[in-house]
Amino acid sequence: MPTLYVMDVPEFAPLVEASRQANADVRTVGAYIELSTAAPRLVLQRRLAGGLRPAIWFAALTAGFVGAIARFDDEELWLDEEPELISDRA
Repeated sequence: MPTLYVMDVPEFAPLVEASRQANADVRTVGAYIELSTAAPRLVLQRRLAGGLRPAIWFAALTAGFVGAIARFDDEELWLDEEPELISDRA
């Protein structure tokens, strides 16, 4: 289950609301908010989060996550359920 943790502070409130709109499960865990989905991929869009300032958007991963980052740029964050396997190159 891809999961993102963000600090429970006002700066991340738009991202939490965008997660709700994306049908993510949202719950408070101590001083953090857990955003998760039963789907194989959690997709968050910056524009749906009110166009968060870049510093806040790019700090979204600092509280931790479960899964693998499939995409993280200035517009979208995709967390996948399982990382892609990398074959041995030896």
